[in-house]
Amino acid sequence: MDYIYPICTLILVLVLPFVINLVKNSTWDSSVKLWVAIIFSGLAGLATGLIGGIPDASTLVTWVLSVVGGVQVAYTAFKSAGVTSTWLDALEDIDLSKKSS
Repeated sequence: MDYIYPICTLILVLVLPFVINLVKNSTWDSSVKLWVAIIFSGLAGLATGLIGGIPDASTLVTWVLSVVGGVQVAYTAFKSAGVTSTWLDALEDIDLSKKSS
């Protein structure tokens, strides 16, 4: 399972910025740009979760929260390139911070 970390790092550090720039400068239809953003935001979220390891019953909640956070970060980058999605906008509005009473 040692191969997961370099693959996740490549996705987050090299592939994602390249794809964001490709989407920003391409002449693709807006629906194609939207689906590219959704797919690569999901991959970035999955890579973020897998960096912490494969989840088991005791780490599943933490793993899901890291995946959601990874998707939010990747989508924020796509949003700066002009790609928006109502699904990912709703996910971006989720507050993962703990609020003290």
